[in-house]
Amino acid sequence: MTSHWPSPWPPAAAASDSSAPERKGRFDLDFMRHGPRTVIGRQHVSYPFHLTRPFCLDGAIPSLLTVYQQSASGGLYRADALACRYHLGAGAAAHVTTQAATVVHDCHGQPARQAIDVTLEDDAFLALVPDPLVLFPGASVASVLKARLAPSAVLILADSFALHDPQAKGQPFDQLTSEVSLRDAEDHLLVRDCFRVQGAELTGPASPTGQWRIVSSFLFLGPPARLPKRDVLTGLDPGAGAVLGVSPLANSAGWGVRCLAADAVSARRVAEMLFSASVFAAFGQLPSARRK
Repeated sequence: MTSHWPSPWPPAAAASDSSAPERKGRFDLDFMRHGPRTVIGRQHVSYPFHLTRPFCLDGAIPSLLTVYQQSASGGLYRADALACRYHLGAGAAAHVTTQAATVVHDCHGQPARQAIDVTLEDDAFLALVPDPLVLFPGASVASVLKARLAPSAVLILADSFALHDPQAKGQPFDQLTSEVSLRDAEDHLLVRDCFRVQGAELTGPASPTGQWRIVSSFLFLGPPARLPKRDVLTGLDPGAGAVLGVSPLANSAGWGVRCLAADAVSARRVAEMLFSASVFAAFGQLPSARRK
């Protein structure tokens, strides 16, 4: 299958003797509505990705299908080039998450690259909420996500990372870059959210994240009637292990939520609360707990 989008990356430079071979993988899924349920149509999954059967976890929300994206490789490595594509037909609803956090190993100056392509048709719902990237010393990741949404569709995105220095030697990750571009069905830009951060900037007393270990960003896009109200989001209690803030997105597209957490337990609690709030707003029912 080919992506609806051109490659977000420049042509690879000629490999030197020290360059790692580029490892490519694809995770392509088409979701479609079949009666009251959502099913998977076309699919293409290649190493290092792995897909088991989808799960219908919510008896009160039969249209919401849950998929766990799994990896058989043990994380992200240097020169990885991984691509995901999600197409949701009219009325389809899906929750896509990972089986656990994703470890990013030392990339030795050759970043792991991820490209995600999302298309949502009328009344579709997608919650794309992977667990955090765990950035080991020397880790480098470049991520590009592009999405097109019909006016009545809902898209929930989560993007988070955790710093991890297992030998406590003050060795930071290398670099993390992210570019998110969200457009309507007529290709008009709704929201662009981009950042580039060096690991060295998040270490020491001058770090803007202070002692917080996990940084998370959530985007809620869709018609106001199908999104949580701002007072619902600001009224969530993250507990002592996390802080969060809510801001309106450009073009009245929805809400942006930023979160800092002290540990994985606190970060997951916030992510679960936000997911539950988004499902309740869209379907009028709370989701069942997702086991990992």
